[in-house]
Amino acid sequence: MSDEPVFSRADLPPTNEPLRIAARRLRWFRAAFARVVGRVGEELGCAFEIDDSKLTQIFIRWLEALDRQRPVPKEERAAFLEFASSLAFRELISNLPIRTRGNPVRAKREMPGGFWPEAYACMIFCLTVHSATLEQEYHVATTIDPQIADLRSWWSFRENAQEDHAFSAGFFQKLLGHEPNWFVPEQFRYRIGRWLLEPAADSPPT
Repeated sequence: MSDEPVFSRADLPPTNEPLRIAARRLRWFRAAFARVVGRVGEELGCAFEIDDSKLTQIFIRWLEALDRQRPVPKEERAAFLEFASSLAFRELISNLPIRTRGNPVRAKREMPGGFWPEAYACMIFCLTVHSATLEQEYHVATTIDPQIADLRSWWSFRENAQEDHAFSAGFFQKLLGHEPNWFVPEQFRYRIGRWLLEPAADSPPT
């Protein structure tokens, strides 16, 4: 198994709607999650059981979080679309809707997929939807921070996420190359720097 995460739009179910809209449909969201998690299970060498009730509640909480923070200015919409994936990751990690059946035999323990397969599968799901949506809407390719394969980062992530669910949102933002506001990583209005269209410009405001 490669250290590099694999995420592809081909893993997502077909839809006639833009992905940003399809992702807000429960049926599509659940189908996409099942397909991506199933593919990740094959990659890791394990099977995942999905709790559909938990997944539905996660979906509802995610939509509510989006609606509470949705920005009005048109120039903010692209950045918010990217930010939304970190909120989905936060909700998934806060109440994991999957569990493994058996150990991941194709992933080493020192790799993220072997260390915490459930969180790894949720991350790949969020990255898959995220990257496909940004490519479709803005023709922007997703680049991932190299620490995604660093087990020390995952140890810290798991420890901190168990104490504060908001940490998961910051961890995901960090993987996307943004410096999170670690005090309130789940709050869009308090993010640091500029997002998406000028990723190289990410820096704390002066």
